[in-house]
Amino acid sequence: MSVTERKVPDLLTGLEGFSWEKVIAVVGALGSGKSEWLLNLANAFLTREETVTVADVDIINPYFCIREVSSLLRKMGLSVILPFKGTQWSDLPSISPEVDRAFDAPGRLLIDIGGDPRGAMALTQFAPRMEQAGYNLLAIVNAYRPQTATVEGIEAMIRSIERVSGLKVSAVISNSHMMSETTVDDVLQGYETALAAAEKMGLPILFVGVPANAVEEAERRFEGRKVNLWPVSRYILLPWERGGM
Repeated sequence: MSVTERKVPDLLTGLEGFSWEKVIAVVGALGSGKSEWLLNLANAFLTREETVTVADVDIINPYFCIREVSSLLRKMGLSVILPFKGTQWSDLPSISPEVDRAFDAPGRLLIDIGGDPRGAMALTQFAPRMEQAGYNLLAIVNAYRPQTATVEGIEAMIRSIERVSGLKVSAVISNSHMMSETTVDDVLQGYETALAAAEKMGLPILFVGVPANAVEEAERRFEGRKVNLWPVSRYILLPWERGGM
């Protein structure tokens, strides 16, 4: 069955050798699309009528993360944990103690991490709780970012994040894009780089992100390859994209 014939929640099922845990965290280089992927996954779980909490623990960049769209997310039915109000837009946001309590709450907990290994430092305080609850640590890779443009760069980033956080990456998501200019050629070439890195590290490629308006073309171009294409919805808009809203 093609992606266009499947509903997004169905994409979460039937992943060979992979199972979803209670806690899901996304990591990667700045500009990889971590927050968008977290929200795409959160919405997919929500559509399966699961209880979903998303926690913003981005200590690197207060912009282009879930705190920018928290009102929308709550309207969608997600529980949202943000840094303390007085620090949400500062350079040093304080992580809410609600995150720790969410490990004991019902449903899934999805954690949005800041970019690069420095952002993964926020995970160190939660590592014991994540190991106890069960976790998926997903590395989002955009091969058009300088830090992850090569196999060596991708491996170095992932190993650094693992070393800093004390956790192991479970899988790679290929999310190579050029924002609104992304073509299927870009997706395919980026996937090849991400795949080579993932195979070198013994990690699966869980999904390949594709612009929602290019899914049918991507299906043709990826025909014969064992990949899970995911039509990526955008939730976080750039400042100049918000003008007409």
